[in-house]
Amino acid sequence: MTMFWDDVAVGPRVELGSYLFTQDDIIRFARKYDPQPFHVDPQAAGGSPFGGIIASGWHTTAIWMKLATAHRVKVSDGEPDAMISPGFEDLRWLKPVRPGMTLHYSTEVTGKRALASRPDRGLIITTNEARDYDGELVMRFTGKVFAPRRQHGD
Repeated sequence: MTMFWDDVAVGPRVELGSYLFTQDDIIRFARKYDPQPFHVDPQAAGGSPFGGIIASGWHTTAIWMKLATAHRVKVSDGEPDAMISPGFEDLRWLKPVRPGMTLHYSTEVTGKRALASRPDRGLIITTNEARDYDGELVMRFTGKVFAPRRQHGD
């Protein structure tokens, strides 16, 4: 099922799901992708400004991607479109993610723009977030994705 730019509405926020960060998951991800001492070594992390192990910001962001993709599969009856993105802006990691924290992820279409250079495509702009149990913002970024536009007569 193709998602057309023309059919995408600005707002409301969509809840993508939750993820529990365990110490083992944090260390496993960080050893592979972000091996800084405060992500992989509990003893070294204890002496860091964070006072203990924290998840890599890339880990928190990768979980957003995992949940966003799973949501697209669910709403497309198992056949999601390949989403092409020109990038993102304003990625912020606002609060350390510690073992035992569950983050709740969301996305919201905040804008869309027709492309003069590519009349067959439109740009969708999203605000993407992760919040902790208390609702405090932990991670946020602005995403952009291209989507096909309906051809006249479709």
